[in-house]
Amino acid sequence: MSLVTVEKLTDLGLAQLARMKLESEGVPVHLHSLGHAGLLGMSVGPGGIRVQVPEAFASRARDLLEELFDDLGGEQALDEGAWEEE
Repeated sequence: MSLVTVEKLTDLGLAQLARMKLESEGVPVHLHSLGHAGLLGMSVGPGGIRVQVPEAFASRARDLLEELFDDLGGEQALDEGAWEEE
C-alpha cells in the first residue's frame, strides 16, 4: 500500500484533528514525523508533520481536510506543494 502526502502541518494539535477527522470518515491515516514531534516536547521541526493516506483515499482525504480547515477558519497548510508526492 503506497502512502501519499495530502497535507503538511506545523501544528501538532491541528495534525491530530486532521487524523481524527479522517479516521472518523473511514480514511486510514498516518502522521509522518509525529514521533519526532513528541520527542521534541510537542515542538514540530521545520519539515512539519505530513498527513499521509493510501493513494486510493487521497482525493477523499483532501476534500475532508479542506472541509475541516474551512470550519476552523481557513487554517493553511505548511506549503502549497503539500499534496505532491515527494
